[in-house]
Amino acid sequence: MNRFIITSARICLVGVVFAFAGNAAADVVEYSAGHSDIGLAYEDGELHLHYHFGSDAILDGNPTGVVGGVEYDPSEAVVRVTNDALYAGGAPGPISFLGLDTGDPVWILPQSNAGGLPFLGIATEELDAPFNSASFEMTGFSGPGQFALWQGGFTPSVFMQTNDGVIGGPSDTLSIAGVGSHDHYNWGFTEEGVYDIQLTATAFNSSLPGGFATDTGTFRFVVGNVTAIPEPSSFAAIALAATGFLVRRRRA
Repeated sequence: MNRFIITSARICLVGVVFAFAGNAAADVVEYSAGHSDIGLAYEDGELHLHYHFGSDAILDGNPTGVVGGVEYDPSEAVVRVTNDALYAGGAPGPISFLGLDTGDPVWILPQSNAGGLPFLGIATEELDAPFNSASFEMTGFSGPGQFALWQGGFTPSVFMQTNDGVIGGPSDTLSIAGVGSHDHYNWGFTEEGVYDIQLTATAFNSSLPGGFATDTGTFRFVVGNVTAIPEPSSFAAIALAATGFLVRRRRA
């Protein structure tokens, strides 16, 4: 009898978890315009990758309106890259780091602020001394086309690219000397569809065991006229314990 009660309770708990999971899918926000950064924070002895959305960032059609911004985990938001980001006339010439020929379509979130598009940077502003450097490495990728991260025009400094057939390593790493700053980049995509870009962040702090702290997160970009798909980890990868479960959402 006791075994039956315990088993039934566990079944009910699983049911509650998956019901909660279904609701969490609707809780993923769409970021479509305004300023934000992919940032790093060190909290409770752990490094955390996250989105930091500014007060003018548009989430689900509305500005956050929060002085100082709000923070979301990578799995809690998708970046909408509308056809307003489609480069007029297509690629102006062959672009090797995106595998493009003249006239091929390319969607670009530019490194300069363009009204109506996400203005997405990469930041280490929340890291304090004794942290003194950080890096962001693309360690995983899926998508219907190619992706690149660069600065400059089409004769650029390229920090990440998928067209070379290699994911990870020095050719896919943005290294930042020093901390406490942020910068902006061009984010380029060659086809409509859903792109998942896994970033592994590493920050150096000589006072830590081994000197480094790391975190990995997957950032989803929805490009063109396609339907957003919530990041599965936001509602499927829920840890179960014997007595319950915990889902954590970060806010500033």
